[in-house]
Amino acid sequence: ARAGRRDRCGETEVIRAAFGPGFVATRSAATAVASLVSSGKMTAPGAVYPILAGLSANTIGKMVLARSGGGPFAWRLNPGLLLVALAAWAGALAYT
Repeated sequence: ARAGRRDRCGETEVIRAAFGPGFVATRSAATAVASLVSSGKMTAPGAVYPILAGLSANTIGKMVLARSGGGPFAWRLNPGLLLVALAAWAGALAYT
């Protein structure tokens, strides 16, 4: 399904398609994008942003759910989650 979307709509649709499953598990989005790379439908450098979209969605989901553990828990957890996501984006932006 994702490969068909990419053929019809391009890279932006792949990023959107990776964002949704990323809320549940980053690896499901990364696996879907990696299968596009392995089948030759997407380049490895082109897979960076869809995978980061999945990671970002997962980070947002974790930050929201951390609030259910109470404010103090979220205040301790969320900066670390945000730092990991920002570091991944910084690395990708420095690379491209």
